[in-house]
Amino acid sequence: MEIVLSIICIVLLVVVIYLLYTTQMKLHEKMAETQANSSSLDRQYNSIITMLNDASTSLGQSDTKINQMINDMHDINVIMTNTKKRGTFGEYQLYHILSLYCGDNSHIFESQYHLSNGKIGDAALHLPGNTKVLIIDSKFPMENYLKIVDNPKDVVYHNEFKKNVKKHIDDISSKYITEETLEEAVMFIPSEAIYLYLCDECADLYDYAHNKKVLMTSPSTLMGVVFTLINITKDFNRSENIKEIEQRIIKLKEDTNRLDERYDRVMKNLGSLEKSLKELEISKNKISKTINQAYDGAIEEE
Repeated sequence: MEIVLSIICIVLLVVVIYLLYTTQMKLHEKMAETQANSSSLDRQYNSIITMLNDASTSLGQSDTKINQMINDMHDINVIMTNTKKRGTFGEYQLYHILSLYCGDNSHIFESQYHLSNGKIGDAALHLPGNTKVLIIDSKFPMENYLKIVDNPKDVVYHNEFKKNVKKHIDDISSKYITEETLEEAVMFIPSEAIYLYLCDECADLYDYAHNKKVLMTSPSTLMGVVFTLINITKDFNRSENIKEIEQRIIKLKEDTNRLDERYDRVMKNLGSLEKSLKELEISKNKISKTINQAYDGAIEEE
């Protein structure tokens, strides 16, 4: 009986040891798996932190760009809402267009042109065959136009805008049409949007401007006017200097004929020189042959 109990105890002990061993192995596996998961979580966490830092940097750069854009828009707004600066912007556009087509040529246009009545036009075009000038002045009726944009159905703002434009037309007509100028002047509106609004909604102002001898233009229409005047100036200058041009063409023809004669003479001399070179080569070859034969002691009869 004791032997049986001993065997049972031994078996139970073995079972307990086996169970402890398997449990320990499973614990080791779980710990290893947990460590692996922990390492993976650490990597993911670090990756997320890196992404957040990158996103924060990008947002910071975006904020900087947005702030820069806001500052730029603020600068533009300052220009557009400040009457003096807005006028300067209009003059800049005007000078840019004139310089583009006329270059820096004071014989064609001048900026800040002084008249004897004390008035100063933004620009003056010199026309061919005429001592009088065509004055161009920039006007930028922006404030009332912006009110119309914000309140398109408000008739009061529309009427104020027309009144404002009429005043500009009257100012140009009274200041820049004198004995020193042509009987017309140009009003430059440096905004296509305002110009189109005038065309669509204020057509009667064109009749008013026409009666006042004022031509209203936008950047695109002014280009057409300037381009046409420049071509007229070139055609006039050519017609005025036609005799001088003819004389220069005749002289150029004479120079061309003289060049042809000299070319033919040089080519003839080159032909003679080529013939002389060939004869010289023949003589040289004969002398070389005779010297070589004499040196070798093998004289050939000629």
